[in-house]
Amino acid sequence: MSIFAGARMYDLKILAEELGQTVNDSHKLKDLIKMILASKEYDEERAKEWLNMIINERKEREENDIRKEEIAEQKRQEEIAEQKRQEETVEQKRQEEIAERRRQDEIQIAERKHQEEIELRKLEYEERKRKE
Repeated sequence: MSIFAGARMYDLKILAEELGQTVNDSHKLKDLIKMILASKEYDEERAKEWLNMIINERKEREENDIRKEEIAEQKRQEEIAEQKRQEETVEQKRQEEIAERRRQDEIQIAERKHQEEIELRKLEYEERKRKE
């Protein structure tokens, strides 16, 4: 029947229940259609309206679920990006600290070398003075 076009098993189960039928998981699509058509409460126009409403509600729920999943995925991606930014910041800071330590080491080495040169000149000066 054309009123059932586009309906899923889930939709037909709900419609059958709305029409007062007892539905279980063992019912197949054909069984549900027969149950709906045989129902005392069945009226084609009313059933069509109900089914359209059921289908629209399902589609709306599915769209909402998709939107929620998209939002959750976007949030996960943002969290990943934020974590990456933080890791990059930590790495940059680490590299800056390493560079600063190297610079300080170079300064200390230069100062020691300068002090050694001063000491050497003093010794040379004192040596020359003794010879005179």
